[in-house]
Amino acid sequence: MAVLMHMLDMHHKDVLQMENATFMPPTLTSLMQSKDRQFQAALKKDKIRWDQRISKLILLPGKTWMKEVVKVYTPMIWADRHWVGLAIDLRAGHVDVLDSLPSLYNEERVQRFLRPILQMLPYLIRYVAKNNSRDLSPFTCQRRTGTYENSRSGDCGPVCAKFMELHLYGDPYPHMSGLTDGMVDKFRQQYAMEAYKTIVLPAYY
Repeated sequence: MAVLMHMLDMHHKDVLQMENATFMPPTLTSLMQSKDRQFQAALKKDKIRWDQRISKLILLPGKTWMKEVVKVYTPMIWADRHWVGLAIDLRAGHVDVLDSLPSLYNEERVQRFLRPILQMLPYLIRYVAKNNSRDLSPFTCQRRTGTYENSRSGDCGPVCAKFMELHLYGDPYPHMSGLTDGMVDKFRQQYAMEAYKTIVLPAYY
């Protein structure tokens, strides 16, 4: 998924720049998930020391949160088995959840999975990005409804990437609701070819 996010960030760089958006690796959400126990236990959350890897992602030159970037697209894995896409609006304080198999987890489980993300994002904006434009209340979230559902094993990663790609462009045809298993097979092949051209080939030239 990290390779896929890097490829999408390169492939859509012009639109991302116009939209003040970026694709980020799953490192972002996995580090936040691993920080949850410490975050919940902290009495003074403004004193938490954040992992330098998170700070580097947020303060990336040319892609600093709340400066050049106000929308973040990143994958998140639930229970080490299911990938979803997150479309994070840093200004609005809202997360669109792009899930290719919403029947897998009920809303209570979804809220539990997302708790670290929703609660930590305001603190990362305030104390890492050094931006005071919003309060420290948790972000809101909503799972996108009416999207294509895929129950085939191994497809959730590429499908959530395609959902994020479509979301960036305002969900054009074929729309998140109009994808089919056949389309998934085709864009999986396309992703593999683009990753090879974007990442593998340049390493040899």
